Amino acid sequence: MKNFDKKIFRYLLMTGILFSLVGIFGIFSPTIFSIYIVDILAAFFFVSGVKNFTKGFQFRKVPEFHWGLYIFIGVLEIVISLSLFSQPFGNQLHTIVYSGFFMMFKGIFIFINTIFNRKIFPDSVKYSLNAGITDTLFGTLLAGLPFFSARVISLCVAWYILFNGANLVLSAFYFKRS
Repeated sequence: MKNFDKKIFRYLLMTGILFSLVGIFGIFSPTIFSIYIVDILAAFFFVSGVKNFTKGFQFRKVPEFHWGLYIFIGVLEIVISLSLFSQPFGNQLHTIVYSGFFMMFKGIFIFINTIFNRKIFPDSVKYSLNAGITDTLFGTLLAGLPFFSARVISLCVAWYILFNGANLVLSAFYFKRS
């Protein structure tokens, strides 16, 4: 395995483990999790933005991959995370709904991109569809959950982060195998 490939594997694995641990913490400690939910979402979007940005640059030589959209989503996630970090005392409910709509957009993009590129990257369909479906479903939940309690919202975010972490761990081992 090349040095660059080892770095990608380690990055995906460590990020996946970190996301999984944060998700498990949120499931078992929803009260504490809900207090810091804006900071947790900001950190999640920042790490995810860096991942998508580097993924876009990694596949820039493959024109069929829509690498520019990954760079765009990565930059957008980083901007969202910086805005969440800079205004942590904003309305938490609006932040959650805003994040939900962004996650729906991102999930639909990943899903459509995976379907269109399944002939070019047939093996990536196995884990990319999971990310797209997870983003779309949890984004829909977060956009529609303001009518429920804060506990349900924090559990939804915790499960979302846990599923993303598990998907990153699986992606890391898939990447190492290929």
